[in-house]
Amino acid sequence: MNLAKLLTRTALVAVPLCLSSAPSMAETRGYVIGWFSTATYNDFHANCPQDKNGGGLKLKYRNLMEIGYSEAEAKSIVDKSVVNLGDDINKRINTRARVNGKPANVANYPEAVADPNIETVSGRYAFGFNLGGKNASNKFEDPDSHDKIDNQLWRAVGCTESFRATPPEQPYPEELSWATLVDSAPGWSIMVSGDNLDKDGPVTITLDRLLQHVERDANGKVMWYATYVVDPSPRSHNVFKGKIEDGWMTIDEGSNLFMLAEHPFYLDIGLRNAHMRLRNEADGRLTGYWGGYTDWQKFAYMYTSRPANGADYIGLYHSLKKMADADPDPKTGQNREISATFRMEGMPAYLASLDGKIVATPVRDKQPSTVAAK
Repeated sequence: MNLAKLLTRTALVAVPLCLSSAPSMAETRGYVIGWFSTATYNDFHANCPQDKNGGGLKLKYRNLMEIGYSEAEAKSIVDKSVVNLGDDINKRINTRARVNGKPANVANYPEAVADPNIETVSGRYAFGFNLGGKNASNKFEDPDSHDKIDNQLWRAVGCTESFRATPPEQPYPEELSWATLVDSAPGWSIMVSGDNLDKDGPVTITLDRLLQHVERDANGKVMWYATYVVDPSPRSHNVFKGKIEDGWMTIDEGSNLFMLAEHPFYLDIGLRNAHMRLRNEADGRLTGYWGGYTDWQKFAYMYTSRPANGADYIGLYHSLKKMADADPDPKTGQNREISATFRMEGMPAYLASLDGKIVATPVRDKQPSTVAAK
């Protein structure tokens, strides 16, 4: 049975395959993305010394005070509530925006609500890349490279409780969204090609969308060594030239990246002036960071379209807007892009073209012996 006849299935369990077309001195390794989210750096006390934002409890206080209650009244209402504040109060909170003088849903009209001025990150460190930002006061230090880097998205969101996540945990709203779509939306693939991927030298990194969603193993994690068919559409096809140096894989600067995604996750992954810093782990995974300038409104939409428990999505919206640091609108001067960094993991996989040709293989001799325990 050839792969073309198997496209009605979601994925194929990998079996050993004979490859005769690969050059004897070159290799192409295949991966599917099994983990993707905002790159968090969790030293909360250093990042957010005021601890101003709090979680869901403080958010309830702020919302109640915004619709007219005193601090004491807000505390009393919250203390007396069992699960939520009640339908009437929740409706008043959710429709506290005013559009043409009439109540409107705040998630649909965040501009029609006062900026709550949530606390933003003031700490020293964040993961990222030097994207060329000129404002020295905006720069973080990357804890790995120790370069001065641009990552205003982390500054905007990092003091929100749901972003207190250390890998393998994702920020709560992104984790929830990822878990919702991973079993139905097409996945993403990575191919890394070079003469010898265990040594320093030039590489080509190719990103594509898949025609299937990724498969899970018995523990609910993304399956290793399955076979997937790469979507031939050029829309999510990205080819980057780069290099391996001292074990780190990077791409040449100045490239742009675009990959389709699905709601309720990111609408797409779009990065201008894209950067990557990746490495192969001993167990065969590909881990690291993608960075660049991204559309801050699309990121904010992930929160305002489905408000997350404990996250001040109106505060996040205004914070992202204020922290945006690139691509000013020619009419208003408002920056439309924000510097950002995302963490990802690629799981070893076989990748095939639509006609059934295997175009990338995993590193079989690094197959983990404890996949089920991950």
